Amino acid sequence: MASAATSVTEAVAQLPRKFGTKQIFLPNHVIAFIRPKPRQPPNLATFVVPLQFNKLDLRDYLFHAYNVEVNGVRSFINQPAPRRKAGRGKWYRPRAQKMMIVELVKPFVWPEPPAESERKDFDYSIFKNMQKARDEDTNRRVDPSNIPLRTQTPMPRPRVGLIAQAEQFLKNGVEWSNGKTGDDKWTEVETDVKV
Repeated sequence: MASAATSVTEAVAQLPRKFGTKQIFLPNHVIAFIRPKPRQPPNLATFVVPLQFNKLDLRDYLFHAYNVEVNGVRSFINQPAPRRKAGRGKWYRPRAQKMMIVELVKPFVWPEPPAESERKDFDYSIFKNMQKARDEDTNRRVDPSNIPLRTQTPMPRPRVGLIAQAEQFLKNGVEWSNGKTGDDKWTEVETDVKV
């Protein structure tokens, strides 16, 4: 038992600096590892962290959770511009986003994205359609004058079906019925009322 304790203390003494003293048991925060910019060197990694996170927290988190050593950490807060709710409402400022750039001891190179043929196995078309819808939505919000008129958009399937059904009834002269009979005691109000 004593030999195990001494080996642990020796290993800790060999570390270049004292860090990793803050224990993390079950973290209740989300840290996102962001794909680097095109000219970013491989020894820099970018993370989106909660606003209350500091540099020491991220360093301890990376060391304890992933055994990744860090030389330095730079942090900054992205403060978005004020916006209006639904384009017309009150002005508000969206929540800020804290980002940290970490200088890694060992460089990390992101893998190349899979080829188009391999993406079909992972329902890539669904994500592609979702991204297309998001892009259209943001374009519409940026420039409301680009919203197409009702006559320029394709008609929804249920509406096309209803129009075809109505034309068929008019052509055949058949009255429409939903198959339910009304109450037999029902009478017209105008004929029963005596004034």
